[in-house]
Amino acid sequence: MNPAKTLSEHRQYLYEIIKLKLFFVYRWQKEHPDEAFSNILRQRVDIIRKTDINKEGLNPVKSYFDVPEWLSLETETKALFKRFFNDPETFETRAFELFKPTLDARCERDFLDRSALRGYQCGFLRYNTSISAEFPDMLIFHIANAKTPDSFFDYPDYMRECFLKLLHVAEEVFNVPNIGTGTWLNSVPKWLVLFPKEWTENLQPPQTDVSWHFGFWGQFITARGTFNDKYGKFLRETGQMPFYPRITKCSTQAMREKLNEKHFGFLDKASRQNYSTSR
Repeated sequence: MNPAKTLSEHRQYLYEIIKLKLFFVYRWQKEHPDEAFSNILRQRVDIIRKTDINKEGLNPVKSYFDVPEWLSLETETKALFKRFFNDPETFETRAFELFKPTLDARCERDFLDRSALRGYQCGFLRYNTSISAEFPDMLIFHIANAKTPDSFFDYPDYMRECFLKLLHVAEEVFNVPNIGTGTWLNSVPKWLVLFPKEWTENLQPPQTDVSWHFGFWGQFITARGTFNDKYGKFLRETGQMPFYPRITKCSTQAMREKLNEKHFGFLDKASRQNYSTSR
């Protein structure tokens, strides 16, 4: 079992993820000059959620984009972008200095916050409480690592139990024949092996219009909740996310058959090695 993350490690995670997001903001604005800077800072990264401006948990009800403290930071960050238009390293350094005090002010509260998992009805899986008009035949679910500091991938029986609960809800509560999700994990072999063949066959093209949520940014967090240096380096070197979200689905019947497989959740040795050395 991995050791639990310390407060010091959490502070370092906050620093590194905010620096990476500021790097992303700079690069995205350079590549999309017609997009409002404020939209990039609000809708493509979630910096505000990690600041003391956010008086709630990780998933606040309010946006806080209209409070003076945020508007001031937004204005100053935009001014730095213009000032250091051709100097991304200085922009990132100076912009981080702006945000650091409010990150520090929230750090311990953020470290102790467990509210993000409260809505997860099936262990590490959370399903929408209504069926989407866009996907009327599908129960949409979301994923979180409820086994931190370990990974839920290390607990095949636990994963099986969680999926069985999800299938029951899909069939008995919502009366839909499919389950589905859109996540960066749908680009990862270790995740895809959990599902029947039709899950891979139904994969939609990668979504590259980056948004603020964990469907994109969750890949930069390790199982322990620390910063994923490897993936952060990949984004900095290439300008691309290591993995992009893809939407897909499978039938509840096919998923039940998959869950009944003796070796559900396990990669063979070659596949596990390939995963560990991949991006």
